[in-house]
Amino acid sequence: MVTTIDLMDFVHEVREDFFECAARLGWKEFTKDRGTSMLSFRDVFLHLAYVEEQHVTQFCEGRATPWMPEVMKIPKDRYLSIAEVRRRLREVRALGDRRFKKWNTPAELRKPAVWVAGRTYPIRLTRDAALAQCLTEHLFHLGEVEAMLWQMDVEPPTTFWIARRVLRGKWPPPRSALVGGRTLPTAPPPPRSRARPRPKR
Repeated sequence: MVTTIDLMDFVHEVREDFFECAARLGWKEFTKDRGTSMLSFRDVFLHLAYVEEQHVTQFCEGRATPWMPEVMKIPKDRYLSIAEVRRRLREVRALGDRRFKKWNTPAELRKPAVWVAGRTYPIRLTRDAALAQCLTEHLFHLGEVEAMLWQMDVEPPTTFWIARRVLRGKWPPPRSALVGGRTLPTAPPPPRSRARPRPKR
């Protein structure tokens, strides 16, 4: 069974790969305002770091604390190099990984947690549900990173769960992974439309 912990591990891997892909563009491109929700690659990754930190150290531990201001107001006086942003992401990943090793059981994921909606409304839920919110936040913003890379004609890392976790990066799928060891028949291409010529006026 796939758990939210498994998916958080996947998110960590994808986030790191996307970060390194964007980092190769250099600081100027990394910090350029691209009109997305968090503006730049730098701010998207730092936003995700603060979001995860709030979830794993507060919400999933049952602490109904206000959101850190840095979640939306990304600091301008810190993280002034790619190396510093990378260090921040790795620190937060380590925070999460230590807890995920303890939480990866049905009993631990059912434990009470909280989530603060609209900055002031603490909601009772399970640790599993709080982690699901953290996951979806990551997936939406990593989708923005993917779109920013495409706009720059940069091929992003693969985001396919099946490719990374089931096929372990093997493509095309080996025969041993196929149902009955066979591929499906290829569908014929759709017929070309024969548009009628417009009458001359």
